[in-house]
Amino acid sequence: MAGIKNQMLRLRSDTVDKLRAMLDVSPHRSMSSLADEILDTGLTKMIRDQDSDKAAETMRSLANRNG
Repeated sequence: MAGIKNQMLRLRSDTVDKLRAMLDVSPHRSMSSLADEILDTGLTKMIRDQDSDKAAETMRSLANRNG
């Protein structure tokens, strides 16, 4: 299991409202766990879609390290 690192994020009000709405219909126990899953999924997709320059290769190796 990957480690958990506390991080303060500044989110737009509409983003928080969307998270709350999704939390009402999701099995997640907290907004943090839902946001973490959404960020992980989205960032992994963004990394895979990037050009294969050195930075993208590094990011892909980080994304593949945990799964």
